[in-house]
Amino acid sequence: MYKIALKLYETDINEILKHLQKNSLGGANVDKLLTQQDLADRWQVTTNTIRDWRLQGGVITPVKGIPAIRFTEQHIQELEGGVELERISPLQVKRLERELEEVKAENEKLKGGILSNILAETSQVIGM
Repeated sequence: MYKIALKLYETDINEILKHLQKNSLGGANVDKLLTQQDLADRWQVTTNTIRDWRLQGGVITPVKGIPAIRFTEQHIQELEGGVELERISPLQVKRLERELEEVKAENEKLKGGILSNILAETSQVIGM
């Protein structure tokens, strides 16, 4: 019974981590930064239009902290389809990975304990 419960818990955590890694800033489809030209090509407008939308204090917000004007794929996807991707902190991903490792270690410990209990009970039954 413990084995099944631990396996289900471990599977749930693995699925959560896969989802987080796919949708966090470290994910493959979220980390690409788009230029104004990329965005203009994507939306079939001119770069001047993109610049105007950005300067008018509109919805288009470039990434802060880098010297060039770039936009995150996540931000653009949110604008295009109203799709809100989860923003997960890399610290939270690390915490979940650490928790997964702890659960795996506990699972192994319990497997060893269950096996030794089974062997002890079996030896008592055989000894009778």
